[in-house]
Amino acid sequence: MSTQTAIGQQHRAQPQEPAVSGRLAGAAGLIFAATLVVDNLIRASAPGLGASPAQVTEYFVHHRVAALVPLGLNTFGATVFVFAAALWARATAERTRWWAGVCALGVAAIAALFGVVTATEIVLTAKAGSLAASPAVVQALWALHGAAFGMDMAAVAVALVGLSQAAAAMRLIPSWLALAAWPGAACLLTASAFSVALVNGGPWVAVGTVGFVVWLVLVIVASISLLRSRPVPETA
Repeated sequence: MSTQTAIGQQHRAQPQEPAVSGRLAGAAGLIFAATLVVDNLIRASAPGLGASPAQVTEYFVHHRVAALVPLGLNTFGATVFVFAAALWARATAERTRWWAGVCALGVAAIAALFGVVTATEIVLTAKAGSLAASPAVVQALWALHGAAFGMDMAAVAVALVGLSQAAAAMRLIPSWLALAAWPGAACLLTASAFSVALVNGGPWVAVGTVGFVVWLVLVIVASISLLRSRPVPETA
């Protein structure tokens, strides 16, 4: 084989690598989004953040499947790291890479804070029966759960803004959707600012839910674009 032939084959093989990594990232993003949807549907019957220790204990004792399944699904949530890493790797312009870095840092913070949420649920699920006699401990664990969840919304806001700007620059999402990220992030930050009220059962979760929906939509749209290896039209 001549040197020129080898070089030509190498150049033809190079464009396939970004396409493959893009499809992998798109699949990872869709798995993450599906995990979020299923997780929240199952948790619909879970006690509110301001629930009493008796309500919390009753749920984790008598709703074992609903408590255990989300904990197992959280493993698939790690696919968001693949999605965020691919977004950063695909960013070529300095400004775009900066926003992709913001998204990646937000995702890292989400993982850390939601890890606290998950850890408290694991303890409550594993020891609910024995903790029934210690309502003060249950109350403290559930308050920690709510506090971590409240702070997590601020991390989602950061990831949302970073994702929207980087994905729009790379034409993975339409420009109007990138604009929608700002009010979505504002809702998340507002809800997070009232984390103390959230722990006590305040209604701010509803405000944060708006931002969560925008975050979910952005991840899905960007993932589909990555999976198809096709940018959205510039006029979108």
